[in-house]
Formats: sequence, C-alpha cells, structure tokens
Amino acid sequence: MVQFGWFPACCGGGSGNCSTQGDSMTQTLEQIRSTLAAMGNHSHTTEKFQNDLMKAARSYAGEGNILVEVGCFRGGLTAQFAAIGKELNQHLHVIDIDPGYMEVARQSVEATTGTENVTFHLCDLATFAQKAGKGANISLALIDGDHFYNGVVADIRALLSMKPKPYGVAFHDYSLRYATPEGKDIRVDRAIRDTLGHDFPHVQIGEISRPGGPLRTEPGQDGHFHEVGASEGVLVELRNLATNA
Repeated sequence: MVQFGWFPACCGGGSGNCSTQGDSMTQTLEQIRSTLAAMGNHSHTTEKFQNDLMKAARSYAGEGNILVEVGCFRGGLTAQFAAIGKELNQHLHVIDIDPGYMEVARQSVEATTGTENVTFHLCDLATFAQKAGKGANISLALIDGDHFYNGVVADIRALLSMKPKPYGVAFHDYSLRYATPEGKDIRVDRAIRDTLGHDFPHVQIGEISRPGGPLRTEPGQDGHFHEVGASEGVLVELRNLATNA
C-alpha cells in the first residue's frame, strides 16, 4: 500500500512560488468552509478527507483537465473542488440524480467560488460516461453518491468504460457500515474489492476510524457507524490499474 509520501509537496506545472500558492489556496478553502458552515452546507466528510482530496487534485493535475464529483449532497465538497479547479485550470463536472441536492450545491458554489468552471449534470454516472463525459480526460473523480453495493459497482463499471479512464478516483465512506437490515448492503469497500480485486492498490485517505476519533464507531440512531481500523476513504490510480472488471 502506498503511503502519504506519495503526495508531492506542490502541484507543479504552474509558475510562481509553490509555497505561496499553497498558502493562498489553503486560506481560500478555509474561507469557503466557513461560508458553507454558516449556510448549513458544510461537507459531511472530515477535514482530513477534504485536505487529502485537494492534495490529490493538485498531484494529478498534469494527468487531465477535468475534475468529476459524483454525489454532491449540499455542495460542501463541490465548492472546494470548484476552487481547486480554478487554481489548476480544470473544469468540474458535478453529477447527481437528485434535483434538490443539485440546486443546493449550485447555490453553495455560487456563494463561494462562482460557477464559471462548473457544469451540473442531472443524471447517473453511466449516462454521463456515455454522453457528456465521452472522451473526457479526467484527472480526478470523487465517488460519493449511491453507497449501496450495486450502486458502487455500477459507478466503478461506468468509470472503467470511459476512454481514457480517469487517472485518479477517490471513494468516500470506505469504512461506513450500518447495523440495520435495510443498510446491510451499504458496503463501499466490498463493492470496490469485488470489482477491482481484493488486494487492489490504493492510498488510504481521510481519517482512520478509531474510538474517540471524529468518525462514529458505535451505531447511531440511524444505525450507521465506521468500522474501527478502516479508512474513511481510498484513492485509486485507475488509469494505471490492470483489471478485467
């Protein structure tokens, strides 16, 4: 398994002082997060997951010119993705099947970074891959929509069908579990392993679930919890991955 030394110290490919650019973007992301929190549209991911995702976007910027988010909820990550996209001259495509969430996400982006480099698609990932996303050179995709096993498998197969395949793919809620019968098939981790291989190469991103940490380790009122010792998310270099899926 690759460790976090894999992330470069700077995004590369640009001009100016990398440290200064990074500091400026960190301040911008903090401002965005503050604005979204005031709106009630903060990201339902940990701060570490958000930071790791932005680092990955910078790292993969030279591998494509498009960012993709599948599952926007209230735009907590959408707005940050839009900001990092502007920094890296990348266009963000936001995909969701819920028109209500998409409108809230649009408002989150408009209130923070603006939508000049963002396109919203009311469809599933398979439809995007066959139509608007056909031939897209995606540097990084975030999969955080349908968490049920079959939904995650469908999203992975849609990614694998794309030519070229996205370079990097981040999955959220790898450690998510449910203690209720209706939630037993919410298994992002199992869907990935069954599709990409049990020992698929990846980087752990976000928090590692642990007692006393920011991720719930005991079932809450809705039955959800995060398996102790598992990572909040994983990052896969899909374009470099040999798979028969």
